[in-house]
Amino acid sequence: MFNAQVIIERENLIWEVYKFSLNLEDRVFRLRKLTVDPRYVAPPAELRERIDREAELLRVIFSIITPDWLADGAFIWPNSGPLTAFFGDQRLYNNRKLSFHSGLDIVARQNEPVVASNSGRVVAASNFYFSGKLVIIDHGLGLFTTYHHLEKILVKRGQMVRKGEMIGLVGQTGLSTGPHLHWSVRLGPNRIDPLSLLALSFPSKK
Repeated sequence: MFNAQVIIERENLIWEVYKFSLNLEDRVFRLRKLTVDPRYVAPPAELRERIDREAELLRVIFSIITPDWLADGAFIWPNSGPLTAFFGDQRLYNNRKLSFHSGLDIVARQNEPVVASNSGRVVAASNFYFSGKLVIIDHGLGLFTTYHHLEKILVKRGQMVRKGEMIGLVGQTGLSTGPHLHWSVRLGPNRIDPLSLLALSFPSKK
């Protein structure tokens, strides 16, 4: 049992304190062995600068907190395909590199539509080395959803999108073993299980 406390300070300096308990349970994560292009396990030296630059860009994106809530109601699935990989899975690439899976893998056919899981602002829409063609949506208050390995991006950075709006097409760009959508959630720098986000309720805009 974990005891937590949330303190909210409003503009009129009135403080609200919420105390609650969480029941924490052990979780077993799968280990999957994957064979991928060697350049994704040991990238060529000439690409290291690009990889470092993209990592820094993502760090900056997730550090910026929009003060307004941009989402509208509950979050939805970005694609209806079956899940093949879960948050927390361990990945062993080419029997060498072990990594942590930070989202959900949704299997879908090439060029199937990918929709925004909620309303927000597109803060990235570009091609990244590991993520392939990637879209990141800022939903406000530090919450982001990301959509990886797209075949085609249908939105632009700075564009406002609505929940359910098509933002791209399923592909297998970047570090990918086949057509699928890698969908992940960030709360600032912290990685969140998308299944947890889907289980929560949020206010709808009138």
